[in-house]
Amino acid sequence: PRKSTAKPADSTDLPQRVEAATRRIAAWLEAHVPKEFEQLRPPVQAKSLAALTKTLGRPIPPELVTMWQVHDGFPIFEYSGLGAEEAKRRYSGLEKLRKKGTFKDHEVFDQTSPRIQPVKWHSAWIPLAQDGCGNLYCLDLDPGTAGRMGQIIKWEMAGGPFAESSVDLATVLERYAAALESGQFKYDVDSGTYDGPFVDLLASKFTAPRKKNDKKWGSLSQ
Repeated sequence: PRKSTAKPADSTDLPQRVEAATRRIAAWLEAHVPKEFEQLRPPVQAKSLAALTKTLGRPIPPELVTMWQVHDGFPIFEYSGLGAEEAKRRYSGLEKLRKKGTFKDHEVFDQTSPRIQPVKWHSAWIPLAQDGCGNLYCLDLDPGTAGRMGQIIKWEMAGGPFAESSVDLATVLERYAAALESGQFKYDVDSGTYDGPFVDLLASKFTAPRKKNDKKWGSLSQ
């Protein structure tokens, strides 16, 4: 793979921040959606990490390893968490299509800045969560010139990758934890969806949610 000229992630304490945020989210699920909490898997096995590393042909970022060492697969709102083995399967399937040339004629989302490689699928994207339509959250290890190494991007079946800003995994999980803890979201067990205001965890400007008992609390904005 080409050598990236993108900036590295800002923080050197990403694993510690990821672990703290992951445990906050798990605690919220245990208190408010015990059925979902019970479905969280135990820590990842070393052999699963080794298999994924071999498939990727590069090391797994330590912050992602840390998240999987708390729970092997972690949800982000309606996106189900992919553990290391599931990430390997999804990655391998998309890589097979890329190598066959299946994506060559596919249109991709326009970007306002070269934050992400302008391709439908890239071998440096690691899937970490997936919705019911096959759309993904991925960790990007080969960003565009305006991006940052380790940024989280969204990927959709119809248009490929997109992200408004370069946000690392720790920040995404911290924002998610804050949103859940605000009391503005309720989980519908039957539909598997969250009822609450729109929030973009990858936004360049993220308004921290206020607690419901705060008179000034309102909808989250981008």
